[in-house]
Amino acid sequence: MTSNTDNLQLQLNPSRLASSMSQVKYNRLSSADSGLEDSAFAIDFKSPFSYKSVYTYSKSAAPYIGEERDYKPSVLTLVCTWTVIIISHLILLVTFPISGWFAVKFVQQFERVVVFRLGRLQQPRGPGMILVVPVLDSWKRVDLRVRAFNVPPQQLLTTDGAAVHIGATVYFRITDAILSVASIQDLNHSVRILGQTVMMNLLCSRSKGEIDSDKQYICTYMQEEMNSATQSWGVEVSRVELSESTVLFEPPEQNFNKVSGILGQLAQQLGGGGTSLPSLLQPNLIPPAEDTKPPASSAFQPLPAISPEELMDSVRQIIDIQLVRDVGAVYVFRITGEKGGTYYLDLKIGLGEVGRGRPPYCEPDVVLTATLHDLQSMLHGQLKPYAAYMSGKLKVDGDLRTAMQLEEVVKKLKEAEEHNKPEEWMQIGSVVGHIPE
Repeated sequence: MTSNTDNLQLQLNPSRLASSMSQVKYNRLSSADSGLEDSAFAIDFKSPFSYKSVYTYSKSAAPYIGEERDYKPSVLTLVCTWTVIIISHLILLVTFPISGWFAVKFVQQFERVVVFRLGRLQQPRGPGMILVVPVLDSWKRVDLRVRAFNVPPQQLLTTDGAAVHIGATVYFRITDAILSVASIQDLNHSVRILGQTVMMNLLCSRSKGEIDSDKQYICTYMQEEMNSATQSWGVEVSRVELSESTVLFEPPEQNFNKVSGILGQLAQQLGGGGTSLPSLLQPNLIPPAEDTKPPASSAFQPLPAISPEELMDSVRQIIDIQLVRDVGAVYVFRITGEKGGTYYLDLKIGLGEVGRGRPPYCEPDVVLTATLHDLQSMLHGQLKPYAAYMSGKLKVDGDLRTAMQLEEVVKKLKEAEEHNKPEEWMQIGSVVGHIPE
């Protein structure tokens, strides 16, 4: 009760509160731990373990720095080295008016000079005037400015089956003059090969639509991939630009109307059909009737052995004015092998023509070289012309895009084969005594 009364009096009388505050004394706390060593409350921060790391932490250094640190020359090597260095400098000093023309070098602001003295790497020198001792020093000038190179246009197949002709432009600069000289033998050639390899790996794993729509992302990713490899070379890739792509042939169209079975019926059901879900499985529970339709031809069915004249005759039968308008080119086929020869296919002049030898009226647009079997496989659709070209089975002399227009001839031959199948099946049915409807 007394303490509460005193507190109330202090609050009501400010002068008394001030006098009581002036009588308070504060003592400075000691910053030392004296007297706590033997106390039971003292905390010992000493660890019973001794930590010694096997790594040395420092700024990123070139790989040759470790070799420099580990190398300890013998006393005789040091004596010989310093003797040669002193004698070389004395000779340079004595013959200075003449030796100055060979020893004094001028380095531009954007350049550095990497010097090897008796095979040992020195610190880069420049810019400005530097001194290089003849015979004693070997040196190389390094340009630090941004430079560029073109990745030659490459022909590649995308994931959706399209053939694309595309290249790139890469901008890079040297960030470490010593690494660019000591870490790699041919810097320019290595960066070019790396850019071509990274571009091929990125584009071959994408479709044609992704290449057209995600060019900026592909360029950025290609730059990061190259930088991860060139960092140890002292090179930084600053920019990558893809060139305009040329489509050699479009990807094959996906025919979604051929979806059959349960998935096709389920899609129809979800699209608004009125049948119940168990009815989707009903057609699969009914045993199939006897197949009276002609069997489908297999893509891997072996082709009959024919002569080049017979193959050209089959092409002659499908030539029409529409095919000439669609293709508009003259081809020369050089067939190698025992039954080889030279034949031409004119789909440019008049109504089209097929013959032996060279075209009589004009020069060919494309010359194709292949064996008889490979040419027969291409014309019958078992081997894609571009796949034959990429595998080396087809050699093209001329415009590759024009050569890929042979797909139009292949389509015509397929249509002719499909048209002739019912007649062949009717003949087979009449022989066995049963003609299917």
